[in-house]
Amino acid sequence: MREFITRRWLPGPVWLHFVVLGSVLFVLNKQLFPEPLPVLGPPKEVRLAALEDNFARMAGRLPNEEEQARFVDLLLREELLFRIGVERELYLADPAVEQRIIRNMRFVDPSTDLSDAALVSRGLELNMHLTDEVIRRRVVQVMEQLLVAAANLPEPTEAELRTAYETRKADLTSPATVSFSHVFLGERSEEDVQRLLDTVRSQGMSHAEALPLGTAFLAGFEFTELGWPAVASRLGREFSDALKAQVAGGAQNGEWLAPIASVFGQHLVMLRGFNPERPLTFEEARKALLWELKTERDQGALDTALAQLMQGYEVRRS
Repeated sequence: MREFITRRWLPGPVWLHFVVLGSVLFVLNKQLFPEPLPVLGPPKEVRLAALEDNFARMAGRLPNEEEQARFVDLLLREELLFRIGVERELYLADPAVEQRIIRNMRFVDPSTDLSDAALVSRGLELNMHLTDEVIRRRVVQVMEQLLVAAANLPEPTEAELRTAYETRKADLTSPATVSFSHVFLGERSEEDVQRLLDTVRSQGMSHAEALPLGTAFLAGFEFTELGWPAVASRLGREFSDALKAQVAGGAQNGEWLAPIASVFGQHLVMLRGFNPERPLTFEEARKALLWELKTERDQGALDTALAQLMQGYEVRRS
């Protein structure tokens, strides 16, 4: 009876009927009851809190909702890269990882007489490659490099470089720089400082001739082609702003300027040169443009690869 029923609907022997029906049922089962995807996330609270705390210290405020969402994305991407990197055993035969494990193991037991190879083996047995933050960052970094390399991106062409130059020309500038010499007077009264300035001006003293009038200064007495941020980092914002104001006011090269105060004390300053901010030529900007375009392409390739990998996981953000 069973043979009659199956033959009525399907031609051929009964065993073939069972194969066909079994295949159909297998496909239907896969469609109706698919295998659950591996779970990715949610990010560990301690990692998320560390990112938020670091942001708050740098920005002077708590992150908003959009920034918090970016932190979650960042941690999910990192976890995905680390997980795949561990599955591919990228931590094995990596010199940076090996040295980190050796260092950790010798820190735990400074008196150990085990060889480096034995320490690495022991560290792996203790799952040190899964718990050490430095190793984690290394595995993530290698995975990023592999994903970008797999994209096999071409180098930016000359036409692309020139197009980028025209598009970004307004931001491609050589910053203003200043060159100056100074005599450090320390904590002196305004009258005393002005008297010394009058002396060096009236006698037409060079910097070398005026230098004995002052005292020692650890950072040196001559500064060449410094940007304004560099001036501020060496002598303070007050000094930088005052010097910038005198340069903008028309100070001439070789001129002794009005006394300038810094966080250290009073200074007599001779201007030796000033180069205003100017646009970079294409050739001057080529190297920076090439780096920017390659970085943007690499990031785009990495984003695409990660989006594809994410599709194989059930992503939980919270």
